[in-house]
Amino acid sequence: MSLEYRIGRIQKICDAWGLDRPHNLMAAYKIDKDIFEDFKLKIKLYLCKALKIKFQNDDNEFISSVNKSRENRVNITPNGGVVPKREFHLEYNILLREWCEIIKKVVASNPKLITRFRATPNIRIKFGEELEDNLKRPLNTSLPHSDAWVEGPWGMNCFFPIIGDSKNNNLKYYEPIKFDDKMLATASTYDEMQWVMKNYKELKFTPEKGNIYFSDYALLHNTFRNPGCNTRVSIDTTLFVGNHLPHEDRLSEYRDKIPNIGLDEFIDAGKYEKEKYNEKKTLYSHYTSNTLKRIIFN
Repeated sequence: MSLEYRIGRIQKICDAWGLDRPHNLMAAYKIDKDIFEDFKLKIKLYLCKALKIKFQNDDNEFISSVNKSRENRVNITPNGGVVPKREFHLEYNILLREWCEIIKKVVASNPKLITRFRATPNIRIKFGEELEDNLKRPLNTSLPHSDAWVEGPWGMNCFFPIIGDSKNNNLKYYEPIKFDDKMLATASTYDEMQWVMKNYKELKFTPEKGNIYFSDYALLHNTFRNPGCNTRVSIDTTLFVGNHLPHEDRLSEYRDKIPNIGLDEFIDAGKYEKEKYNEKKTLYSHYTSNTLKRIIFN
């Protein structure tokens, strides 16, 4: 039974990095307002190029433009992931560099606690109404789930709501009331693991924009939408603290430290928009894992 270890691990990063602790399996970091506004700019520039929409400084107007592009799915996965392409991989690398710098600031007091870091987070659009082709997918994030089911049991989720209707279109979390490690076994679909929900209860907590949330894989989550909600833009990714590794099919996506993207390396999107994206290497691989290429400067 690993629950006590997981709780202790969250306490450890809270103590080391000066984080808030909204739950014993979750830590939170509030970003400086100026840094947050600058990062929103980088997100907007990336989305403008990916969706081919006009830049809007006002957040509400920007989300309205995103909504109008709902049917432009060239660079959007059924689950709302914004797929980098070579037409806009400069904007992508600027975004990645800023993201890495933010996380470096979060962990500055003890960066060695991070043992595996994903340099390419998911930039995700969750429209107010679910995309139709996502409804019956085996890994539909509207179902309660743990990333352990596709990544192995020892990671931490990282969630960052940025723009849009985060009050009504957000993540819902579930805490264990009776925990067993087999509840974090790998699975080919989220459906087949829904039996664990009898051992969980909903956590009365709503993430707020401008905060980054780190949660253990034992804390389940899913996308939720209140009726009539608007669209949300957020980042979600994973990292590892402690002597643990992700699932072997995901290992190539991780680094042993936070990289200096834009200074020491460049992430080549690997495909142009007119080209078909490569199929995932395996069921458990990330959709970018067989396409993105790392270019080292030095």
